[in-house]
Amino acid sequence: MVAGLLADVAAQHVDQVLVSGDLTMRARRAQFRAARALLDELGVPWVSVPGNHDLPLDRVLTRAFRPLHAYLRWICPEAEPLRRQEGVLVLGLSTARRYYWKGGRVDAGQVARIGSAFAASVPLKILMVHHPVFVPAARSHRLVRGVDRALRAAAAAGVDVVLCGHDHVQAHVDLALSRPDLGRHVVGVMAGTATSRRVRAGEGQSYNVLSLTDAGRLRLEVRQFRDGRFAPLLAQEWTRAPEGWREA
Repeated sequence: MVAGLLADVAAQHVDQVLVSGDLTMRARRAQFRAARALLDELGVPWVSVPGNHDLPLDRVLTRAFRPLHAYLRWICPEAEPLRRQEGVLVLGLSTARRYYWKGGRVDAGQVARIGSAFAASVPLKILMVHHPVFVPAARSHRLVRGVDRALRAAAAAGVDVVLCGHDHVQAHVDLALSRPDLGRHVVGVMAGTATSRRVRAGEGQSYNVLSLTDAGRLRLEVRQFRDGRFAPLLAQEWTRAPEGWREA
């Protein structure tokens, strides 16, 4: 599965890889090292944020006082990276919290950073968090705390795409359909499980490919692991309009 992922990502000629958390199962050193080795083997720039599984569950003192110590050491010294590459601006926010078991939160400081980080004018603005900002049809997990303020700030700052994970299913929505107060059509994309055997809702392992087409459309392709390799499962395109992204 890992070999298939590496081969398929290389075949897609991606510019960068975005990882929305849960790089490990139980935040063990060996798991972090394996995850980092996989990221480095991709051979392209990558950006990640921690998930709730990247905080130690059963080491109480470490969770209380140094919850992200291993993640910061083995994956990235920044839990909330801001990266700009070839017209794409990505802000990652850490929503995992030591005092929640599975849930997450976007606090007031992070909401303020959304506005400042996306002040620049770029062709594509992406906000990435771990916990869900919308509920996929296949799951009913609680949304990240502070989601209302976070999405309003993202829409006001001109964010095009909000990436999330956590529920282990692939899904995408127009966030404005359930939140007309946003005043702008923002694409929400949830990542499935790329390489773990821990899948949900009968789905296979998958990952998403986002691209801006030559025609100026935003395209999402879901690639799923079947018969020993990753292959296209479905695709969706959006066109840019004054009020945001509309389904093509």
